[in-house]
Amino acid sequence: MYRDNEIPTFMKPDTKDDRARWNEQSLRYRMLNGEHAPDVVQTIQGMFGQEFVGELSQQVDLSRNTFKTVWQQLSTAYLEAPEVMAKMDNGESEDLTAIITSRLWPQRQTADLWALSIRESLFRLDWTADVGLQYRPVSPDVVVCEAQPNRPDMPGKIEEYRRRQRPNGKSVWTIETWDVMSPTPVFKIEELSSNGTTRTDVTREFMPDLEQGEYPYKDSEGAPILPYILIHAQVAPRLWSYTTGTELVNGSLRLSAFWTYWGDSFLSASHPQRYALDVSTRAGDTKSIGGKSVDMIPVNHKSILMFRSDGPGGGSLGQYSPAMQPLEAAAALKEYSAGLATHAGLSPSDLQITSGQSGYAIVVSQAGKRRQQRRSEPARRMADRSILATAAKLVNAYEGLSLPEDPNAYSVRYHGVGESDQERKAKTEAIKAELEMGLISRVEAYKRLNPDMQDEADIVEHLLNSRRLDNVVRGIAAAESEDVTPTEGAAIAPLEVNKAADTALNGAQVSAAMGIVVAVSEGTLPRDAGLGMLSEFFNLSGTQSRAIMGTVGSTFRPPAPPAPINN
Repeated sequence: MYRDNEIPTFMKPDTKDDRARWNEQSLRYRMLNGEHAPDVVQTIQGMFGQEFVGELSQQVDLSRNTFKTVWQQLSTAYLEAPEVMAKMDNGESEDLTAIITSRLWPQRQTADLWALSIRESLFRLDWTADVGLQYRPVSPDVVVCEAQPNRPDMPGKIEEYRRRQRPNGKSVWTIETWDVMSPTPVFKIEELSSNGTTRTDVTREFMPDLEQGEYPYKDSEGAPILPYILIHAQVAPRLWSYTTGTELVNGSLRLSAFWTYWGDSFLSASHPQRYALDVSTRAGDTKSIGGKSVDMIPVNHKSILMFRSDGPGGGSLGQYSPAMQPLEAAAALKEYSAGLATHAGLSPSDLQITSGQSGYAIVVSQAGKRRQQRRSEPARRMADRSILATAAKLVNAYEGLSLPEDPNAYSVRYHGVGESDQERKAKTEAIKAELEMGLISRVEAYKRLNPDMQDEADIVEHLLNSRRLDNVVRGIAAAESEDVTPTEGAAIAPLEVNKAADTALNGAQVSAAMGIVVAVSEGTLPRDAGLGMLSEFFNLSGTQSRAIMGTVGSTFRPPAPPAPINN
């Protein structure tokens, strides 16, 4: 666990603002971990009459947690390890294995999820001689920070509330203080009393090798290192943005309360409320509802009840119609759930409600994930660069390395969210339509379908090679169909491929084709390559390409080098 989920009630920060922040951040942490049943009960108490609260509180439904579902799907940046580069002054790439450990990116994934959903998280770095560099995500609801004077978004002093074990095995709550803003940097560990009112310095007890007043981490030049990086969901001019997204938080709590009530109503609909007039039975009980005594008979679908009439005219039995239709109510709650998801910065088009054996689920589209990743990437990159630079300071100081300590020396490339099959199909069809209308070239079409390959010369070579290979394959197939065995070393004549019936070129294509012809005439492009480009790019037959080219380039010679100058 990265922190104790059961934070004692006495452990509260000193200021009103920090206490309010902790309350909100702790709630979000509990919702991410499915530990928010008491919070749903509290919501039920505020939504329903007291006659219902007792029963509903015993059957809280936590299965539809929109808050958790949405943010888990949107935290995608570290599903694949990012690519990190750092270059030395001589331009050579650095070996970063000392700071990019096997646990860095998995730990960073946890911190990223917290940052997105809670709006901030922290990342702790440590170094020990026996283990080396270590990383640890820290939830923000156990931390008190003081910002740097000129950087209101970056902490200069941090207090982390941590549970520690003494050598005798006893577990105690401590406050670990790191302050790099004082003229003399401060580090200390203090034990909290059982009521949280007093602090006792226990630094030497937990760190016996540390001299009194010594600061644990310093860089190669002796400057103190703050081993925490504050991670923001988005670049912000302040330490905390914990109120952002409260609509999704509160709405998800209400949704759990609604589903809890729905479950109770579902049972009621399958076993409707019954009543009896002028009849009695020996079974039954008297309960107080709304301050009035009411005779009730606890029953279930297996009960056999025997009544006797109390009136002269005989009694009667009946039942009320269900006040709610479960299927209609469930459909309304699904729409409510999808509406909540928009408070995570998603549009309705980014969401899909799917049904299955396990009920329904909210699925965020790939496009929605990509937008969220782009939205949070600036803050994420700033944090990762700071983490890498701080890690470099530690290993340089304690392992004698010389890695860059400037955050800007590191480049971080995140793997994007891939396209779904539906997106790929729609994109391909749209590009195909533009290509057939002559609005784009085959090179442009290839670039759109393959964003990682943008060099036009490479694309041209690839397309020509593909066409040649296709022709060879067709030649072999034709030879085999005619039972003809090509002689070894003999060239297989390319076969003409079927061309579009309409090969008329538009104005832009004519200009582009003329550019190819001019390049051949000027001797910068071989005739064969020019003919291949005309055929490939403009969907022309070989005959049509040769007709356009004419005799241009038939005597192609590479440009002669300039004659030497005789002095």
